[in-house]
Amino acid sequence: MSLKIPNTLRIWYRWARRPVKGLLQLTRYKEYVLFVTVTTLLGAKLGGGTFDHRLLIVLIANILVVGFAFMYNDVEDAPDDALDARKAQRNPISAGMISPRIGKAACAVVSALLLGLYAMLGGMTLLLGALCLALAFLYSWRVARLKAVPVADLLSHGLSLAGLQFLCAYFAFDQGKPYSWLFFLFVMLISVYGELNNELRDIEVDRKAGIRHTADLIGVRWTKRLMVASLVCAVALLAVFLAMEMIPLWLLSVPLVITPMLFAEQLWHLMRREADVMDDREDMHEPAILVGLVTCVVWFVADKMPYVRFF
Repeated sequence: MSLKIPNTLRIWYRWARRPVKGLLQLTRYKEYVLFVTVTTLLGAKLGGGTFDHRLLIVLIANILVVGFAFMYNDVEDAPDDALDARKAQRNPISAGMISPRIGKAACAVVSALLLGLYAMLGGMTLLLGALCLALAFLYSWRVARLKAVPVADLLSHGLSLAGLQFLCAYFAFDQGKPYSWLFFLFVMLISVYGELNNELRDIEVDRKAGIRHTADLIGVRWTKRLMVASLVCAVALLAVFLAMEMIPLWLLSVPLVITPMLFAEQLWHLMRREADVMDDREDMHEPAILVGLVTCVVWFVADKMPYVRFF
């Protein structure tokens, strides 16, 4: 039976609304756009960048490559997500909004676009972007499925969803101080924390699906300890960069001022012992990303205002 092509705009809209909504839901853009913006701004700034067309291009490319990772993950995980009611509704393929074929076609289009954008920024950026795309593919592809290989899950997640975006932005400009590119380890450590958080959150569903990742291997208690260790190491690396003056010391004033405001509700609940840092950690993720975003933007803007003196 052949599909009848709608011949009016209203009929076409009704016909296309569900798959279009499904494709938008497949991107899961709300989960990473702000974080990718922060990692891109950090990489560009430490690479000696400024607000120009290169920053816009690498930002769009970085968002697209992380979008590909999330999209392809949902394509491959659709059968597993169908085992959990919450995930089945979130995944548009499990929910029947779009077919796996449409999902794969969308991934192919996104991958072509992002490679074209990276190519505009030079050979090194294209190489790093292609590596990021490959890792994002291997992370979810059922033949390799790095997400189900302990330790490899952390490394591939840290690189493909954070570290390589930083490096792509850095080498889009490549005018930073010697070894300043090593700050990609900071964003990798933050991403490792995020991967462990996701594994801990989904551990029961993943076990049903036969996924054996790092959190499942070492258990809940050690997973939480490793999450804390990742953040401690990230803070230590930040302190080193501050001490070496690769990041200006005055920049600390920005998070010191805005953190109490953005975390007011969380801090209030913690003071009243109505919340636990580890158990309610996800409530703190978005404010933390906003702190990073505001700090990066201030850093960019301040360098355009040399007459302003900071302590």
